[in-house]
Amino acid sequence: MGIIMKLLIILVALVCIVALVITLALTKSEDTSYSSHKSISNQLLLYLALIPIIGVIIASLYWVLFA
Repeated sequence: MGIIMKLLIILVALVCIVALVITLALTKSEDTSYSSHKSISNQLLLYLALIPIIGVIIASLYWVLFA
């Protein structure tokens, strides 16, 4: 395995660990103003924003790798 691959694996592991720690820290406190309707609306907006961004990223990667 090349050195770049090892560095990328280490980077991915670090990102996952940081994400886990942040997630656990955020979920310790209880949200007293929780609303399921608001939560679903926010999630819908997030997905609607992410779908075009992911499409652009995939198209760019395809163009860079196979053009």
